[in-house]
Amino acid sequence: AVVSTQSTGEEKESSKPLRVGESDFQRMLLANTGNTQEILRYMDSMPTPMLDLELQSLSPSDGGSHELVEGFLNFLGAAHALRTSFDLVQAYTNVFLKYNRQYLMETASLREKLAELRNLHKDQWADLQRRIQEVVCVTNFLKNVAL
Repeated sequence: AVVSTQSTGEEKESSKPLRVGESDFQRMLLANTGNTQEILRYMDSMPTPMLDLELQSLSPSDGGSHELVEGFLNFLGAAHALRTSFDLVQAYTNVFLKYNRQYLMETASLREKLAELRNLHKDQWADLQRRIQEVVCVTNFLKNVAL
């Protein structure tokens, strides 16, 4: 749920997440069962505004906890290791970083996890580029053979 407050004098509206217990998503992250595919499917099934709110509310300053932020970073690492849904994982990473970058930069242990995640991302991107190059080469070969 989102609570909107209006300041008197100006009609300025600000939104802040209102947490009433843990969500299913948060319970999945905290359970740390290693079922990355299940979490990916769950996130994919969520409406975009709900997923946005969930990712925004992971940080302690927005009603979450250090464990939730760390759990999501662990999930991202595991999702990268699956080497599937690169674009989807990248989109989740971007939204997560948009909302939680300040907390991540202030916390040394999370900065280390971010560095690990960056290395995983680089490796996966290099592998993806290699595969794309292979497909381009095969396509060019088949095109030339057909002529």
